[in-house]
Parts: sequence; C-alpha cells; structure tokens
Amino acid sequence: MANDVHHGMAANAIQEFYESTKVKSVEFICLGDALIEAWYYSPFPKEYQCKILYICPFCLFFYSKKTELEAHSLRCKIRCPPGDEIYRDDKVSMFEFDAKQQKVYTENLGYIARLFLDHKNLAVELDAFYFYILCERRADGYYIVGYFSKQKDSSENNLSCIMVFPNV
Repeated sequence: MANDVHHGMAANAIQEFYESTKVKSVEFICLGDALIEAWYYSPFPKEYQCKILYICPFCLFFYSKKTELEAHSLRCKIRCPPGDEIYRDDKVSMFEFDAKQQKVYTENLGYIARLFLDHKNLAVELDAFYFYILCERRADGYYIVGYFSKQKDSSENNLSCIMVFPNV
C-alpha cells in the first residue's frame, strides 16, 4: 500500500516499536540561542541520549555536554549548510544539496528531525534524495530553521519530508 506509514510491519512489530520509543532519548535540544523541547523519541547513539543535546547550528554535529559544543565551536569553520544557495531575500536563504554527497550532515539532520516528526523513517536510503535547507541569515552565519526533501528520480514533484524547527 502506497500510504502505509508502517512500511508493511506486522502488528506485533509495530507494538514493539511503540513500546521501545515511548521514552524520549533527548528532552531538549540547544540549537544556537534556542532551547527547544523534543517531541518524540529519536534513536541517537546511547552516548547522546541525555536531557539536553547541544547542536552546532552550522554543521549539525551534536554533543551531550555544552563544553564539548563550545570546544567544537572554536574549531568549526562552517557557517552555512552544504550545497548551493538557490534562493535569497532580505532575511532568509535556501540551500540545495544531494544527500549522496553530504552523508554525515544528512544523517545528523535525520536524527534531529526525528525528535519532531513521529513518523520520520531513518532507515530509508538517503542517496535517493535532494535536501533543501531554509536558513535565517545573521552576521555570524546561516542558522537552520527548517528543511524539506524530495526524491531525485520521482516523476512526481512530491516532497518526502517537511520540517520547521519550533521556537526558532
């Protein structure tokens, strides 16, 4: 079935999934200046399952301790998402990139997005997608506020995933 959100999973497997994801793996994320409450479970590696997950707003690397993010920030030279800037107005820009060429950024974005999208599937092969990152431009760089993705080889112009960060 084309709209099967459970991707053909058996009823008992669905129930096991719901039981295993009842407890949030992260309670809040700190993204730039914003502290945002997570809504759903995301399968972060165990060492990143914490009360507050600190995220670099530019490269999307995440840390379980604020001091780790601060040390990273001193070294991080990235100030915008990967890819090409395809739109710009007075305050925002849109970047486009091929997930096949930006695997780490795309995987990090998926983990983070799963905190806000309960049916975000992280098992999908990412190489088949283009990503579009919406950013607010500030003096020190481009801050992600949302994104959408779409399949590369689809004859339809359907978007695969759309997300705007709350409180940003």
